[in-house]
Amino acid sequence: MSLLTEKQIDEICNTFLINRDTNIVAIKAAVEKWNEEQIPSTQFEPDWDKTSSNATRVYLDAVWFNSEMKEIDRTTICCWDRPITPHPHAEIMMKYAEVAARRVDPWVEFERFSHCDMEWDGLPYHPDWTQGQTYRHIGEAK
Repeated sequence: MSLLTEKQIDEICNTFLINRDTNIVAIKAAVEKWNEEQIPSTQFEPDWDKTSSNATRVYLDAVWFNSEMKEIDRTTICCWDRPITPHPHAEIMMKYAEVAARRVDPWVEFERFSHCDMEWDGLPYHPDWTQGQTYRHIGEAK
């Protein structure tokens, strides 16, 4: 959103002075008028799916050229860091760590869904946390 210009601030103040109150209708009218006068701004959001998985940061620069198309100046307008994507099994891995803190064989309290058999199987050892797999905590009772 753009900052108000001095003229816009004056117009809003004058609207309030004319009405001599904080009438919500006056406030709404002043703000709507201000919105109508704004030049639409272009929003930019990087599409991280359209770049290499190695890319960690993107810069938006303004570049000035002379008549021979030689760069004269460059200013960074903004930069974005790639959002951190959590591991798909992060929550269950934390539960696994909790169980591992109290027993030497934590895998016995977990199961992995077998897409071949369409059923849950016990784990014979530490899970490999494969991204395509589904895991669940069953607890000690089972």
